[in-house]
Amino acid sequence: MLSRFIKELPDHDFYAFEPNKELLPAIHREVARAPHSPQVEVSPSAVWTHDGTINLFLGHHESSTVMPGKRVPPVYDQQIDYDSPVPVPAIDFSAWLRRTVTPDDHVVVKMDIEGAEYPVLRKLVADGTINLISILYIEWHHDRFPAMSRADHDQLVTAVSACIDVRDWD
Repeated sequence: MLSRFIKELPDHDFYAFEPNKELLPAIHREVARAPHSPQVEVSPSAVWTHDGTINLFLGHHESSTVMPGKRVPPVYDQQIDYDSPVPVPAIDFSAWLRRTVTPDDHVVVKMDIEGAEYPVLRKLVADGTINLISILYIEWHHDRFPAMSRADHDQLVTAVSACIDVRDWD
């Protein structure tokens, strides 16, 4: 996924956050195969609402989450293990944006954080740092959390879309 952005945005710097240490080598290989040498910083941490440590619940590599209660679609052969959480570093994405970018920067965010997009985006909207993002590509996961209502999902999508260009990730 990172290679798509490196190819389409060759003059940008790139930042990736990945809390699952088993996936980090694949990210580094993807960067190494880039047609040019972009500035890429990979942080072995979860995007979250505050700095510190958070539990990562492992499952299939496309379904691990920091959010309890996620249902895994039957297409995956591995369910999430809620009995053996792995503590991982967490980064306050709002504070990170404030430290890292300026309002004049063109910031493209690809967010696929397995349910954590809801609390993270709520915080960005509440504190105004959502306006530091130009384009948000996102994979929403509301349908995998029984406790989340469609109305709550729609309300957040409306709030974020009122501030920035939101594009569904396919």
